[in-house]
Amino acid sequence: MMWLPAELDAWLEGAADLSHAEYGVLRCLSTGEDREIHMSRLAATASVTPSHLSRIVGRLERRGLLRRSTDPTDARKTLARLTENGERLLADVEPGYVTEVRTRVFDLLGGQQIDQLEDLAEAILTPLRGECIDLLPPRSAPTGG
Repeated sequence: MMWLPAELDAWLEGAADLSHAEYGVLRCLSTGEDREIHMSRLAATASVTPSHLSRIVGRLERRGLLRRSTDPTDARKTLARLTENGERLLADVEPGYVTEVRTRVFDLLGGQQIDQLEDLAEAILTPLRGECIDLLPPRSAPTGG
């Protein structure tokens, strides 16, 4: 499981000059309401420390893929927002990323194994990041095997 992110990282670097962590941050922003999220929630959702997130966001901001602003309802909080350039980059890179994940994971598994993987991942990740699991789309019916 530790080798898969490195493989995806290498693919993303070649395809879009993004690290896997940077892609994760952009992806999290793309699913947020108004493509905007508080930095603290973004750090938790993207599974990075606040200081690591600041470096990631700084790099993405310099590339014009997102921008930061003060929350108008609470000046103590910072919002990150996906820009149009960020949306375009995600739209360009996401189909290839999905293909990479499908090829490296799901094409290697049968239907029952995929169901088992989903069950195991949910059981392991829910106690760690329940708030992130809640953001996932509803599960489909079991595929059988």
